[in-house]
Parts: sequence; C-alpha cells; structure tokens
Amino acid sequence: MTRWLLGALLVAGTQQACAAKKWRLKEGCTLIDHPANDGDSFHVRVNKRHYLFRLYWVDTPETDLSLPERVAEQAAYFGLSPEETVKVGKEAEAFSRKFLQGSFTVHTKFADAMGRSARDRDYAIIEKDGTYLHVELVRAGLARIHGLEEVSEDMPSLGTMRMRLKAAEAEAKREARGGWSRHRDGGKVATYTGPYTLPRSVTVLDLQDPTRALGVLRAGAGIEVLGPESTVLTRIRFQAGEASREGLCRTVELGL
Repeated sequence: MTRWLLGALLVAGTQQACAAKKWRLKEGCTLIDHPANDGDSFHVRVNKRHYLFRLYWVDTPETDLSLPERVAEQAAYFGLSPEETVKVGKEAEAFSRKFLQGSFTVHTKFADAMGRSARDRDYAIIEKDGTYLHVELVRAGLARIHGLEEVSEDMPSLGTMRMRLKAAEAEAKREARGGWSRHRDGGKVATYTGPYTLPRSVTVLDLQDPTRALGVLRAGAGIEVLGPESTVLTRIRFQAGEASREGLCRTVELGL
C-alpha cells in the first residue's frame, strides 16, 4: 500500500510538473548584443527582463574548436573538416543576428536547455514575420536537424514541422548552400563516377546521418561511385547480400 501510494504521488507530481510547462508567447522581443550569442543560442530582452534562449529542432556548428568532439560530430554531418565546420558556425551566428534585427516573437515553455552559461538557458522557437528561425537556418545550410522537437498549439503539427525541415534541408543541399557547399575554401572534389574496386577497407556511412556507420566494405569489393556529396564525402552504391544499397564514404579512404 505504501509503495503504491508513493508511486501514485510520484506520477501525480510528474503530471503537475508537465502541466506547469505551458507555452508562453513573448512578443516584442529584442536581441541583446552579447559575446556568447551564436547561431542557435541568444541573449534576449523581453520587456525589461534578460533571458537566454536556445532553439528547439536544430543545432548550428560551434564557432570555435573548444569542444572538439561536438565539432567532429557536426563536421561528419556536413562532410566538412573541423576548420570548415567552425566557419559555417560563424556564418550561422551572422545569419541569426541579421534575422533577429528589430523585434521578434519567442515561443517558450521555459524548459531547461542547460549549457555552459551561468545564466539559466531555456528552449524556445523564434518567429518573425511568419517565418521560423530554425527552419531558415536549415534552409541556408547552416544548421543540422538535431535536438528536441516541440511545437505549440498555434504552430503546424510535429509531423508537418519535420517535413518542412526535411524540405528545407533538401533545398539547401540542392542549391549547395552553407555547409552543403561542395567548394568551401576552394576545396577540390573528386569527380570520378562509375565502377570501382576498393583498394582498402572503408567504412560506409548512412546517407541521412553521416555520423552513423552502416558497416565496413572490405578491400577488393566492387562498388559504383555515384559522385561527390561534399569536399570530403563520396556517395557509393554497393551490394549487401541480394540488395543494392547506397551510402557515403570518406573520399580519402576510397583513394579518389
């Protein structure tokens, strides 16, 4: 009985905590000029109060190499070097700063986003003139789709928002914007396409999430090179049993 009562109290307490996290609409917000602002995290003034918000849905690259593991993960997503990735992060910072000129609207539940700042940081969705900052960052090729997914009752559904982001990313890739540019820093891209025999074993990466390895192809395996995805990644087709599959490989590993 005591155990059941304790469990019931815990559930009730959790439900009350969740219920307390209601969406709040903050209009007429302005950006505070702060050295810690970056592409997805900003100091914001709401009336006379000072807040620190972090975007739902997306992650923009770091603006320096102080978190090498995180930069490596972001670099793998875009198929860039760490140094190129940091440059994309700085472009994202400039993009967001321009987007946030003037006043804008913040949608937030004041859910804790943690972070390295001593100030409390909360998740938010930022809207201006009917557009969402997280979607526009992805459309510009300056953010990966990554992190917590939330929408308020006044927004498109979760499924619709996911589709919008996927469409925005496809557009960025097609137009070679931001981190999807294939010629950042004048980098050369391998242009060979066609049948190819692997000179060494290579790791095959997932097309949608290049941070995830699908497996290893052994030296001597025959593949088809489909073309470059970035300055450091090449798209290939290979056989997995009876099925033909596609994936990504690091161009340098292929020897192209």
